[in-house]
Amino acid sequence: MAEQAVIFTLGEEEYGMPIEVVREITHFREVRSIPQAPPYFHGLINIRGQAVPLINLHIRLDIGNNSGFGTNEAENNSFALITEVNKKSVGFEVDKVLEVLTLDNVIPPPPLIKAPYIRGLVNLPDRIIILIIPEFILEEGDLGILNDLV
Repeated sequence: MAEQAVIFTLGEEEYGMPIEVVREITHFREVRSIPQAPPYFHGLINIRGQAVPLINLHIRLDIGNNSGFGTNEAENNSFALITEVNKKSVGFEVDKVLEVLTLDNVIPPPPLIKAPYIRGLVNLPDRIIILIIPEFILEEGDLGILNDLV
């Protein structure tokens, strides 16, 4: 069965998130840091007057940081996929948003992959896309922390 996904990059790798869970894609410039927050929590961004927690996927998914995050240039060119996790808006910071693709050849991850947030893989002729599910990126304790912040 075909499904649509927002395709984005983290470093050199391509990932996808089901389009039905992405409420919006936004370019952000300012992030408000929160003292003593978990390392993966980049801070809060303002989305039309609402403070939205921003999760740094490089840190949360333990993916090499090749994008230059932390530099002024990277922060001025950052994107967030705004989703809803447990009825709370959450932003996931990504390097680039590439496109929306219709995928009809999603295969389950091999048994070697134990990450609960990986829904499947798409093997295209020129690239591999890893599909992720946002509600499984954050653990129960993470959601409690985010609820306390906003």
